[in-house]
Amino acid sequence: MISNKVYSKEEIKKNIDINLLVKLPNPWKENKISKAKGLVYFLKKHFKEILFLGISGSVASGHPKKNDDIDLVIITKQNRLWLTRFKLRIFIFLNKIPHRKYGQKEIRDEFCFNLWLDEKELKLPKEKQTLQSATDLIMVIPLINKQNIYEKFLLENDWSKKYLATGYYQKTKDIKTKKEKFNMKQNWLDGLLNKAFFWPQYWYMRKKITLEIINLHQAFFHKRNDRMK
Repeated sequence: MISNKVYSKEEIKKNIDINLLVKLPNPWKENKISKAKGLVYFLKKHFKEILFLGISGSVASGHPKKNDDIDLVIITKQNRLWLTRFKLRIFIFLNKIPHRKYGQKEIRDEFCFNLWLDEKELKLPKEKQTLQSATDLIMVIPLINKQNIYEKFLLENDWSKKYLATGYYQKTKDIKTKKEKFNMKQNWLDGLLNKAFFWPQYWYMRKKITLEIINLHQAFFHKRNDRMK
């Protein structure tokens, strides 16, 4: 329910037609999740710097269409975003992993690496703090979650409870860690490497950038600012 109030299950049932709460089986969801899990098997072996990988978009919502691609969210270690992205692009090219290329139409079951964060900047920027982003955040399906980074991600984005208080509460009620300031000690070499891999990639993309938000610690490759991607 879209509200800044936390509702109990009983209150929800009173206010919503019970038929809307019945989940109809989707013939494509599990197949797409299975494909993502296959990718995760290889990423866990070769990309130790990836702390989190989750499915978002239509697959996470439970209602993908047959020809939908698979949206992915990646969170890396601090100052490892652009080195990791560079390595991943080489990996998917060499292994012929189907992935959506910039500016092209989505193709069935291709992976879309459209949201990148590093652990230093988990909070979505102001322009992304929308109802749609809050929905995406709460519906994400975690496939890799090291160091409780998904829980930290949720806590850093507590603005979402002004849209979906009940959903946010259900997701965070059992989290033991408190929201904290991430004052992690900077590794100057990692910082230099991150910049070294950021600028060539940014330079390559610069003429194509319109509404995308791209910086040293976050990359949102979706042109819609109201989405968490």
